[in-house]
Amino acid sequence: MNILLLGVSGRTGRLVAQLALARGHAVTAVARKPPGVELSDRLELMIGRPLQVEDLTPLCAKKDAVISCLGQRSSQDRTLLFDAAQAALEAMSRNRVRRYLVVSHGLLFPDANPIVALQRLLLSRQINDFEAMERLVRRSNVAWTIVRPSRLKDGGPARGYRTSLGAKPLGQSAMQRLDLASFLVDEAEKGNFKTAMVGITSR
Repeated sequence: MNILLLGVSGRTGRLVAQLALARGHAVTAVARKPPGVELSDRLELMIGRPLQVEDLTPLCAKKDAVISCLGQRSSQDRTLLFDAAQAALEAMSRNRVRRYLVVSHGLLFPDANPIVALQRLLLSRQINDFEAMERLVRRSNVAWTIVRPSRLKDGGPARGYRTSLGAKPLGQSAMQRLDLASFLVDEAEKGNFKTAMVGITSR
């Protein structure tokens, strides 16, 4: 496969790149800073913000899928996810690329737990951006998959993942970041959840 990866310098994006390359795929990666990914003849790297349609359009050419692992890093990123999705969808349309996988947040699932309500309040800027991005993606005519992971943990071995269509999966309240990366590459390859929102956690 030929994959366009947005957010490769982030903790999830770096793992997605490593897994995709290990499986023999070609990856074109857009990052805001140089990522900690070993260089490969199947990795094409562009440093920049993936918000401009004109920048993304040539990168989308001849791609089988676009994977977005972007996340906000500061208050200046208030609409980063929405803006990036808008640019990516237009660039995909110009190149007739149909497959789009994007990481959202498990806090968007309904939950009456007061702790979850507090977390949503503390992360309101990010949550608003995730919600706006999801609305945009769901209205698009591409074969999208929105992934809502539980709280992400760094390090540790892969444990495998559990998914639930349109709902928070039962089980762990946190998951290994490596399991999320594995799901994204698996889903790009297999397409089991096209035009669907998926809750995910580790086994």
